[in-house]
Amino acid sequence: MAHILVYAQRTPQGIHPASAAALCLARDIGSERGATVSAVCPGDAGRADQFVIGAVSRFGADGLTFLGPAGLRPLQERLHPLLVFVPHTEEGLAAAETLGGAEALWLQEPEVEWERLASITAIVAGTLPWYELPAIIDAEYDNEASLVDLPEWVARLEQHSGRGPLRHFAREDLDQATRAALASIGAKPVGPEYLDQHTGGTLLWLGGADQPVPEALAARGPGARVILFPGEGAEIDATWTRADWVLPGAWPEAVKQLHSELWKPVIV
Repeated sequence: MAHILVYAQRTPQGIHPASAAALCLARDIGSERGATVSAVCPGDAGRADQFVIGAVSRFGADGLTFLGPAGLRPLQERLHPLLVFVPHTEEGLAAAETLGGAEALWLQEPEVEWERLASITAIVAGTLPWYELPAIIDAEYDNEASLVDLPEWVARLEQHSGRGPLRHFAREDLDQATRAALASIGAKPVGPEYLDQHTGGTLLWLGGADQPVPEALAARGPGARVILFPGEGAEIDATWTRADWVLPGAWPEAVKQLHSELWKPVIV
């Protein structure tokens, strides 16, 4: 049987948005192709693994394996997967590097010509996951899973619960329509001095092509998220690894998406 591997990057909210979207895409492909969807994640059998198990179950995984220090390589050599998806993040790209690197895909909707996908693909989340399944799967553990070094925040997971405030960073010449859209969702403006202090909640970044997501935000706390609005005609940029979502389109329309009932649990 064919296999699809999806790297599930853990976060305090469950898994990274790009991993969630990748699982949904893998579920669609797996159902069409008759392939199993196997989620993978570093894990040590601790309490925090339950958050990952619940998340990958909801978004369409058939199975979950917690990896040891060797990462994806042993499973890739054993299963010879049809496709491997990783999130377009520093962690996801590092996991793909052991397999030879990944080609980036900006996933903006479920309909993708999957036959043209690279065998190892780094997903940029431009959409919310579209599956919410009720089943909970049983996880398996690599023999050396207990040897992995998990992020420091995993042991203090309860300190990072909740969504926190909604803020936005934008250029001074931002158009009035976008300002109105931001005000309508309750996003409070912040200046450059805030970037080193983004430790919780969601920051909407509207810097434009000449103001990519800065390195200061790459070191943000685990309870802080970033939604990037690159504007119209944008192409995937290396700094996008610092964002959780990258939402396409003209700024007023893109921001208005956050009014949806589907988005509200994510950003509030």
